[in-house]
Amino acid sequence: LATVAVREALTEAGVSLDGTPLDDVGLVMNTILGPSAAVEAYLERLQEKGPRASRPALFVDTLLSMPASRVGIALRLRGSTAVLGGSSPFELALDWVQRGREQAVVAGGSEYHSPKCLRYFRALTERSGAERPRLAQAAAFVVVEDAEHAQKRGAAPLAELLGAGAASEPQEVALPWGADPEGRAFASAMRGALVDAEVGLEAVEWVALAAEDDASEAGELAALRAVFGDRFGSLTLLWPKRLLGEALGASAGLGLLAALAHLENDARDQPAVAMVNAFEMGGGVTSLVLQVPPS
Repeated sequence: LATVAVREALTEAGVSLDGTPLDDVGLVMNTILGPSAAVEAYLERLQEKGPRASRPALFVDTLLSMPASRVGIALRLRGSTAVLGGSSPFELALDWVQRGREQAVVAGGSEYHSPKCLRYFRALTERSGAERPRLAQAAAFVVVEDAEHAQKRGAAPLAELLGAGAASEPQEVALPWGADPEGRAFASAMRGALVDAEVGLEAVEWVALAAEDDASEAGELAALRAVFGDRFGSLTLLWPKRLLGEALGASAGLGLLAALAHLENDARDQPAVAMVNAFEMGGGVTSLVLQVPPS
């Protein structure tokens, strides 16, 4: 799943995949569950046939970093590689590019839900009337690249990543996603992203929310009102998860791509500034500020 999505992202960016090693392309992959199917298969083999029946090759695939490693091996990516368990890989990718560590970084997330994982999530909210995330499995990636490097290649950027912010409001994992009714982490992350992007409140027109349902929406909307004040009513709000579901580690990438797709279809003769929020189970929040060229 991840390999297909990363290949598509590189192809869309005009990066040649002719089998030549890509020395200057890094990879940042976000995943919450990691190789859950491989872990499940390995444990089932242990239970059925005992420790002597286990094979080292099977165990290697249970490592949390292995999905990213498999992608790198398949596509011959030789740049820096990182696997995250947070809400957004794009801040790290932006940092690597800005510091000159990599000329380009494929950033995003991938999530596959094995049958047992689905049962475990259902068990978190078995009581009647509980908020239950509408789980999705997906992989979503984009290429984050230095503007000068992209221009030399003749690549047309989908957007300019202006800045990023992050914050956390630790909470019990069984609580509704984004349970803090004041949205303090959301407000802190959005303010940090605006400062990092050197963008004023008046420039932002669009916001893609991290919320998946009414319970998680309350805190994020409260944060938007606190940050944008009187401008809140003029913002155009997008709810990617209501359409695509909760894809955990892939949600930040899906939210970013959904916002880009929406803005691409919006007739404009001027660049638009958008904000994309992401939230992880446990309280971590990230916020991105993008500038999208005229459509």
